[in-house]
Amino acid sequence: MSVQATATLRAAFALLPSIVLLCSAAQAAGATVPAGAPGSPPPPLEAFGALPATTDVVLSPSGARLAWVDHSQAKPVVETFDVQARKSLRILALPAHLELRALAWSDDQTLLITFSAIAESQDASKTSREYWVHMAYGASGGEGRMLPAVSGKARGAAAASQASLVRVSSKPHTVIMSSYSCYGGSGCLLAVDTATGEPTVIKTGNRQTQAWMVDRDGQAVAREDRDFRSRQYVVYALAGENVREILRKDYADPPILAGVLPDDSALVLLATNGRAHQAAWALPLDGSPMKLLVEEPDADISSVHFDGQTGGIDGVFVSGGKDQMHWLEPAAQQRQTVLERSFPGRGVAVRGWSADGQRTLVRVSSASSAPVYYLVDFNTHRADIVAEEYPALADVALGELRQISYPARDGTSIPAYLTLPPGKPKQPVPLVVLPHGGPQARDYPSFNWIVQFLATRGYAVLQPQFRGSAGFGDAFERAGYRQWGGLMQDDLSDGVKAMIDQGIADPHHVGIVGISSYSGYAAFAGAAFTPTLYTCAVSVNGISDLQALYQEQIPAASVAFNTPVQSLGSSFGGWGGPAITHWVSTAEPRWKERIGSPDDPALVARSPINAVAAIGIPVLIAYGDGAVPNSQSERMAAALQKAGKPVSVVKFPDGESWGSSTGARLQLLKALDSFLREHL
Repeated sequence: MSVQATATLRAAFALLPSIVLLCSAAQAAGATVPAGAPGSPPPPLEAFGALPATTDVVLSPSGARLAWVDHSQAKPVVETFDVQARKSLRILALPAHLELRALAWSDDQTLLITFSAIAESQDASKTSREYWVHMAYGASGGEGRMLPAVSGKARGAAAASQASLVRVSSKPHTVIMSSYSCYGGSGCLLAVDTATGEPTVIKTGNRQTQAWMVDRDGQAVAREDRDFRSRQYVVYALAGENVREILRKDYADPPILAGVLPDDSALVLLATNGRAHQAAWALPLDGSPMKLLVEEPDADISSVHFDGQTGGIDGVFVSGGKDQMHWLEPAAQQRQTVLERSFPGRGVAVRGWSADGQRTLVRVSSASSAPVYYLVDFNTHRADIVAEEYPALADVALGELRQISYPARDGTSIPAYLTLPPGKPKQPVPLVVLPHGGPQARDYPSFNWIVQFLATRGYAVLQPQFRGSAGFGDAFERAGYRQWGGLMQDDLSDGVKAMIDQGIADPHHVGIVGISSYSGYAAFAGAAFTPTLYTCAVSVNGISDLQALYQEQIPAASVAFNTPVQSLGSSFGGWGGPAITHWVSTAEPRWKERIGSPDDPALVARSPINAVAAIGIPVLIAYGDGAVPNSQSERMAAALQKAGKPVSVVKFPDGESWGSSTGARLQLLKALDSFLREHL
């Protein structure tokens, strides 16, 4: 970090106006809500294209220290900060060959950093793999320690890249980790010394063991196994040396084992269990029947929140159209209520609190205001600004998001988000349809830099939550299975019709923009299968040939690294679920279930590359180092050029994807801005 940038951040923390808790709505709005004069020039590209200035802010257990990732320079750094002294403790340069994934405090002296890296295969017949590495760093200085140490005495430390964080232990300088390299490949649970990296094996499972649940003292209380030969998913309760089966299901439809209740009496599962929507269930460790914990009649329970002090689950996230946290603990609910009153009209995401509950770190934002981190002190009743993700947008008028729904052609109500340009422009206006990727994913009514970039350029932006989207119930999601180019695409088309009928969209100025994977496919499909509906199309890392994609992905997955890929859960106070495992051996069944059999003629008919002749609108193709092979974009571009169709092509620099760096983001926005201004 430069000296100037460091000084600016210090000033922001120490001197920017604070919000007094429980202030009036008018005071809060006047202090913090971005404003701008309608009709003023839109913010420059750089305000949206730059990576967030500061991200991943985390609070230490005592509330005395903070850490964050600073992206203000070409290479990000991690900074630790003393709250009381209001000074930086250290600025940590990150290894060039590793990508930072998560920050978490183990204690006030130790910061944990999770990295990932790509191991390139030396065998042409095998695919490269991503592996995860966990390091511990002193808050004030010193070398990093790998967790667990590769050269440790215990056999569980044979490969640090096969270990994942479970939670911080109540024992000083100790974290609990799971590993897949114990005793000839059996899964095991480790207690790892953060000062030395030395591991101690707590429990050993078998080759089918994928996850462990621990209590507040770091003792194993349950184990999750998946036997792919017998196709069984099994959960065992553990008490000392006693092992008892408490749940068995077909592994094709397992629940999500999310964590443990704060009193350590039961596990928390996310599952439908025959209901229309995914709910939260309590599975008692004593073997008694499963009990319903939380459900919503028209929304899924999609993830959980962990108490950073006990590691227990104290809240569940309600998805669908609600998008809110349902707290299980009265104290947590009271804290949320006070915070929401203090920041009216915006979403308040709790990112951690001190052991005494007096300091809380929150991320405050809305669809029309970029995220700001505050450190709230309940003793002084003040909230100090810690960091801003997009400081250049702090006082800018942004687009207004509305949660809407519209009827599909079969009468189904399709939820959607509509963002209108700032300043209440005269309608109708040019419309950009922006479908999400996945397709088993969804959008949220939160700040989105691409949406706001488009809105400030005068476009209305429609984000349909078409059938196949997650979070709106099992039936809604399954309705999209094997409907690429079919029902899911119809839902997008029906959204355009609804916006035209309501006078929002100009029927002669409608574009479709797909940013990555399925979203990019939908853009290609819109141009190919509804050529008169759209004025232009943009596909970023899109899919054009479903049969070719099967041949490119499934054989690679079958020989991929034979270890479950895990994502760091929120045991350290963040959002999301636990370390959930996805095995590559399920790739082919999932493909056939969700996309279709590779020999199905429908895959040929629904591959846009086979319908190039029907495309009559300009197409922009951008690609490079995404989850989708570059060949999908390259072959589509070549087919369009050969057919004499209007096509523009942008390739990101090697090693960069559209959202991985400021350079790639700016390259995308410049191409997008120019293309849409010319054709939309």
